[in-house]
Amino acid sequence: MKNNRKPLPPLKALKAFEAAARLRSLTRAAEELHVTQGAVSQQVKLLEEYLDTQLLIRKPRNLELTDAARAYLPVLTDAFNNLLASTNELFGTDHRALLTIKCGTSFMQQWLVPRLSDFYAKHPGIRIRLMSSVWPSQNEVEEADVEISNGFGDWTGMQVERLTRENLIVVGSPEFLERYEINDDAMKILQLPLISIIGDRENWQQWFRKQNLSNLMPMPVLECDTSTSAFDAACNGIGLLLARSFNLKPMMDRGLLVQAHSYTLKASGAHYLVLPNKPPSPKVIAFRDWLQATLESEEQYIRP
Repeated sequence: MKNNRKPLPPLKALKAFEAAARLRSLTRAAEELHVTQGAVSQQVKLLEEYLDTQLLIRKPRNLELTDAARAYLPVLTDAFNNLLASTNELFGTDHRALLTIKCGTSFMQQWLVPRLSDFYAKHPGIRIRLMSSVWPSQNEVEEADVEISNGFGDWTGMQVERLTRENLIVVGSPEFLERYEINDDAMKILQLPLISIIGDRENWQQWFRKQNLSNLMPMPVLECDTSTSAFDAACNGIGLLLARSFNLKPMMDRGLLVQAHSYTLKASGAHYLVLPNKPPSPKVIAFRDWLQATLESEEQYIRP
């Protein structure tokens, strides 16, 4: 089969055109690229010949872009910017250790990010890259040095440490609870709009079973694939939410959510620190120790 793909034009020609088109000036492009104006003009002409398309219209005071040039310019600018950013990140002069942390958006937004300034103050030699995840890694920690996962600790082939002790509680927004009088009546809750988190093994059915309503199958009006979106829905008064206390605490402290029923169910699941099955590096040890100490100071850490 014939390959109709055309090879990329010469890099020098692309860089000369991108600079000249972006700056609308051969002179300024030459200054930026540290070459002569004639060299820039020659490279742009080479690119036009290669593409068999006119790109720049030379005017006495400036350059005018053709339609083809206006379409091509942002593609090249983005490509060169991405290449520069990746090169600086991988091979730049910033020799601080890069720690990549993968965790759920709720833990990231509600707990980790508000405390990162304390970590940086204690460990100025470490940079952090945060990666959000919906589902935890199953066979190995992927794309990260450390993973903080919400689950039951049943991961194989990895180092797993339980971080928190949590409870399942029913919450709703103050406005929602003003609209509906629950009065600790589980049957009343069954009749109200409910929110659930997809994939949660500890769910409304288990909670109602503990209220001696085991033969009922609650049907939530809203199912969310992340706890973050479920929290947002509850805060906006869409319905009641059954969720773990750890991530709910910041919103409850701010009065965005209120406990809607007095019954609290001890959660089997929790937040876990998950590490690759190999000796931890100094940056991982620094983060693990800080994480444990911070949770312990807030009386939320389970010491093994």
